[in-house]
Amino acid sequence: MDAFRRSSAGLLALSLALVVLGGVVRTTGAGDACPDWPLCHGRWIPPLEPLVLLEWTHRLVAAVVGLWVAVQVVWSYRLRPELRKPAWAALGLVVLQALLGGVTVLSGLEPWLVVLHLGTALLFVAAVVVLWQRACGLGPVARDDRSRAFRGAVLAALLSLYVLILLGGYVGASGAGLACPDWPLCRGAVLPPPERGVLEHFAHRLWAVLVAVLLGWLVVRARQDRPDLRRLAHAAAGLYGVQIFVGWLNLLSGLHFGVVSTHLGLAAVLWVMVLVLLVRAGQQPESAAVDRARPQAPRWRVAVSDYVALTKPRIVVLLLVTTACTLVVAERGRPSALVVLATLVGGALTAGAANALNCVLDRDVDAVMQRTRDRRPVAAGRISPARAVAFAAVLGAVGFWVLWRGANLLAATLAVAGLVFYVLVYTAWLKRTTPQNIVIGGAAGAVPPLVAWAAVTGRVELPALLLFAVVFLWTPPHFWTLSLNLKEDYAAARIPMLPVVRGEAETRRQVFLYTVATVLVTLLMVPTAELGGLYASAAAVLGGGFLRRAWALWRGSEEAWSVYRYSLAYLALLFGAMVADRLVFGV
Repeated sequence: MDAFRRSSAGLLALSLALVVLGGVVRTTGAGDACPDWPLCHGRWIPPLEPLVLLEWTHRLVAAVVGLWVAVQVVWSYRLRPELRKPAWAALGLVVLQALLGGVTVLSGLEPWLVVLHLGTALLFVAAVVVLWQRACGLGPVARDDRSRAFRGAVLAALLSLYVLILLGGYVGASGAGLACPDWPLCRGAVLPPPERGVLEHFAHRLWAVLVAVLLGWLVVRARQDRPDLRRLAHAAAGLYGVQIFVGWLNLLSGLHFGVVSTHLGLAAVLWVMVLVLLVRAGQQPESAAVDRARPQAPRWRVAVSDYVALTKPRIVVLLLVTTACTLVVAERGRPSALVVLATLVGGALTAGAANALNCVLDRDVDAVMQRTRDRRPVAAGRISPARAVAFAAVLGAVGFWVLWRGANLLAATLAVAGLVFYVLVYTAWLKRTTPQNIVIGGAAGAVPPLVAWAAVTGRVELPALLLFAVVFLWTPPHFWTLSLNLKEDYAAARIPMLPVVRGEAETRRQVFLYTVATVLVTLLMVPTAELGGLYASAAAVLGGGFLRRAWALWRGSEEAWSVYRYSLAYLALLFGAMVADRLVFGV
């Protein structure tokens, strides 16, 4: 087993080198030095020219990585069964990556294909990381609330980092690397003009701020929930600081290929570090070691952490994903930078206000439920209800003002309407009275696409209503799979969730039925929003995976946690596919 572990570590190192080498190929202009594929200028041994040899070396290293993965697959069958799935996933992804590399070359290095090639490479690296970590030996699965909370924070940071790297890839591939030649401003302005290239570059910078916040939050959560992983969390945050500095050097050097390649290499290493955090967060820590390692945080840091926890940041991040993607879809890929900033900030503030008020109204329930009694600061008595209400009022008022002044009154009104519906209709009324609480109450979480559409068009049109319907129908299967795992908690709190009132069998059936409805509505987006084949293919593939898991859950061959985690990735990837389709075909 030690030999397999060392082999997996070597494969990971070579895979990272391959990603960096791909960056060097792109930045030096060697990407089209071999215009054909799999040969180079029609020959197996290419002409001895620097750029040609660089591209050919990239292909040779990729071939070695592919063969190495194949060996790992065969080897895994002689060892433990848990090694086989990540090994096969790595093999499938490396084959797909090779095919995408050929298509990218033959297309003349289309930017969206370059980004797809990069995204697949990151997923391949993720599969190799999981294989390596499993070869190192995993402990018992972590089932305590603190570990789950920390794992959720890691997952949010990981998904945001993935989007950031893809945005950076698009900026480089589309030639927008110097569209904002100064830093931290862009052309001397806080909000630059929405010109081609500037918007992509500025979006990359804005998203980098979000990732910085999430990694900072990850450090705080590690110190509180998983002190055994705090060093790795600190290292990831520190490396991100170096990454920001190298990004600045990109501008100073005029995109020198060495600096750009270093920027990509650091991003790949950071991706691996956060992936390792995610895997290890799923393992049960040694309680004694955790207790010894748990530091006493300063009071101000605890207070800030508690007020941030009031807003339920993991939920807000998912709402921001649907909001940001809808902005691009509504404006056919070119929303104003001011509107984007105002909608995201205002939407985050109003959503945080709604979540804070939810913590106040549900403090008695949260105090009973095991997963919330320590994590929710009002239920735990660390923040008084009056202070939480005042905090929510400030967030809501500022959020309304930002949306009104930065976008329009309709967007601001819709955001506040979603806040009122979530607090008064769902939290104060439906949640404690009917098992259909999450079905009707799910409308609140579906409001962000309406807000985003209204922000850029000034209207609520049919595509916006369909986006609303997608999130509305997705919410029950997403939340019911969570409630299947927390049935005892809800029963103890006397919350009439469907598994408590109707039983697990009926809940599993309803999960499948709502999943069917969700997938059908996502396909209706193709003709209604004039989306193309890229989105249609992604919706079909992602929807097929969702349906397969929901069906298996109904028949008893799939775990609810698995479907719950897939539902999170499903919604984010689905909206991301809309953006990719709009950027490729809709502009």
